[in-house]
Amino acid sequence: MKSPRPSMEKLLGFLAIFGHCICLTLLPAQAQEIAITTPRGIYTLKVAGKPAGQSQARTYFGVQLLPDIRFQGLASNVAGTSLRFNEIPYSSFADAERKSYIHVMDGNGRGFIVDIEEFRANDFRCANDLTGWIQPGTKVSLRPHPHLADLFGADNKFGLTSGSGADAADNVVVWDPVAQQEKVYYFHSSRSRWEEEGIESDASRAIMRFPYGFYIVRRTPGTLRIVLSGTIGADPLLLPVRTGANVFSLPVNLSASLENLVSATGDFPVLSGVNSSQADLLTFEEPFTGNQRGPFYHSSRPNAEGWREIGETAGGTGDAMDLLSTLILRRTGAPGYVRVEGSLVPNPSALPLPPDPEPGETPLMGEMAIPPGSSDRFLQVQTSTDLQTWSPVPGVTLIPGSNTRVEFPLPGGQTRSFYRLIALPYWY
Repeated sequence: MKSPRPSMEKLLGFLAIFGHCICLTLLPAQAQEIAITTPRGIYTLKVAGKPAGQSQARTYFGVQLLPDIRFQGLASNVAGTSLRFNEIPYSSFADAERKSYIHVMDGNGRGFIVDIEEFRANDFRCANDLTGWIQPGTKVSLRPHPHLADLFGADNKFGLTSGSGADAADNVVVWDPVAQQEKVYYFHSSRSRWEEEGIESDASRAIMRFPYGFYIVRRTPGTLRIVLSGTIGADPLLLPVRTGANVFSLPVNLSASLENLVSATGDFPVLSGVNSSQADLLTFEEPFTGNQRGPFYHSSRPNAEGWREIGETAGGTGDAMDLLSTLILRRTGAPGYVRVEGSLVPNPSALPLPPDPEPGETPLMGEMAIPPGSSDRFLQVQTSTDLQTWSPVPGVTLIPGSNTRVEFPLPGGQTRSFYRLIALPYWY
């Protein structure tokens, strides 16, 4: 890539003042001065290896950074499981290889997630009755669920240990809350593909259904690093809680703490109780430390209302946690929903995670798409931990053989960072 003809001081001064709030629709290069893409999350995470003397190690993750939105609009007609919009080509969204879902953005049902079962000629047929969740005028988004290969590569690009069976390999484990059992995936060493335990077929397209979480089981020593990348999912979620154990992804919340994430009052709160045996139990798994936070419960005991940690009288519920924390929610009561809130407002007291790089780490690269009409412009990638203060990323290059994507080195250790691409005309 070329350097701009003038120096960058003018651009950087402009971005220092306005960069945190600009999100422009990209127009042809001749019609604009500066274009800045919507920020994208790229997280690097360590996956701990098996400690000496133990049989395995477990690390929880959430599907927090999401595939791009395929459609966003206002519902025009809702009838049972049928959902319609004015003047959209329904058939263009059909994809036989991907399962997609509707996410409700506003109204009484904000945060509700429902799978699309069929893309019909004039509407979407959804998996559940939409009555009470979506009304005419409700804003919704349509996204695809990611596949196993979307997260880990069809070729096992992060190097999880393969094997001839699940018990000899590292595992990617999805918890099925309906059946209250695990679905176990692994990379087969001789067939060089992802398979589900006990099923001899390609599992690359296994659905990592949002908003559920998953975990990785390591059976070999040594730390691995993986990269999670996607659009920032900070919209509220209604978590479909089953009786028993539930493992959930959480929306991006830069002020991540129990009090900022989970509703204990209003519509769709957690179940409170006079003691922990009568309430929902919430445990947060932090991938950075590998530690558990909690279990917590919400007390309804007179004169002792509020969040409590089991074994503690108070405290800790407002402390910042790793924003990629996965929620394990155990319920003894009836099924229902719990609303969790995302937020892109940073916590002033929360410091970025120390990356803690290790000797001999395999270098990892990030990549971003170049907006249409911008490949002949000066391109700069910037990074931020709070979506407010941005700094340039060195070493940005075009991906060999491509004029549509750039790549850049990611820092060592663990990071939770956001990236954006700036396209600047050479005459600026």
